[in-house]
Amino acid sequence: MRFKQVGATLVGAAAVTMLAAGPALAATTTFAVSSGAGSHSASGSFTWLNRSVQVQGGVKNIGGAGTAVLFDAWAGSTLVNSQSRPTGGKLAVNETISYNFTLDGSAYSGGITEIDVWLYNAHADSWSGPTTYFRP
Repeated sequence: MRFKQVGATLVGAAAVTMLAAGPALAATTTFAVSSGAGSHSASGSFTWLNRSVQVQGGVKNIGGAGTAVLFDAWAGSTLVNSQSRPTGGKLAVNETISYNFTLDGSAYSGGITEIDVWLYNAHADSWSGPTTYFRP
């Protein structure tokens, strides 16, 4: 009888350990920024992972010279990652360009705490923003 009790306790402890070791559920935040009466825009979502953030969405330009979006990721007051879309110095011109990438904050204690989103309007040759999104 004692053997069965110990075995059940070990199985229960293993199950609790397995549940505790699994990945935490990620929170998702949607974002949307625009300028130039809406002819320049970017929208999508941030999936807040353990320390990094998955970014999905699209940058859109309607009848203009071009649009780009810039994401600055911060861990507290430290800039840890910065990426723009489209890449390679290109702009979205009369189209929507999709993106799906990760802002890496894995090297920083606590990871990414906020993201600043900037929008480039090539017609006005100016950046608008930032619009800031905080880790939930």
